[in-house]
Amino acid sequence: MRCRTLIIILVVLVLGAGVAGGLYWRWLNSPRYALQQMALALKEKNMDGFFKYVDLKEIFNQIVAESAKEREAPPSDKPEDEWTKATRRLGQKFARQILPKIFDSFSRQIRSLIENQLLNLNNSQILGVMAAVTVAKIDSRGDKAQVTLKDHKTGEPFRFQMRRYPDGNWRIVSINHEDLKKFWQCEWPG
Repeated sequence: MRCRTLIIILVVLVLGAGVAGGLYWRWLNSPRYALQQMALALKEKNMDGFFKYVDLKEIFNQIVAESAKEREAPPSDKPEDEWTKATRRLGQKFARQILPKIFDSFSRQIRSLIENQLLNLNNSQILGVMAAVTVAKIDSRGDKAQVTLKDHKTGEPFRFQMRRYPDGNWRIVSINHEDLKKFWQCEWPG
């Protein structure tokens, strides 16, 4: 009887450890874990740790594409002539060819600009980011996730997409264009 009880306890412990290990592995490979690591890196002023979870080139390309779409639509009250259409197409082609090269040339400066802004956040702002990350709405579908953070004071959303890379890390790859425009209009610290 005693041996049987011991076997049941051992089986329950092994199953419990397996379930706990599986849940821990799932959390380590989740977008929320990546966001929490970003917030922790921000708190510790570890910019390399922060940028491990951000794909600046993808974000830059997405912002350029969204900005081009915004400029693409002609005013509905005026029909476009052939010259205007041709110059618009030429400008779009030019932007698709040149802007990625511009990012490659200025990636250090872009990162440095972002780092300076992040390093100037005060403790209250960092705690706000950490709180927003903790309660973020995350809709994961396979290797993609839609994330919504809310400003705890105004309730304004800040939406972005994340993608799991082959190395297993989740990275921010695009930011909602409208939310980004509102964000840049706010007053920066410093």
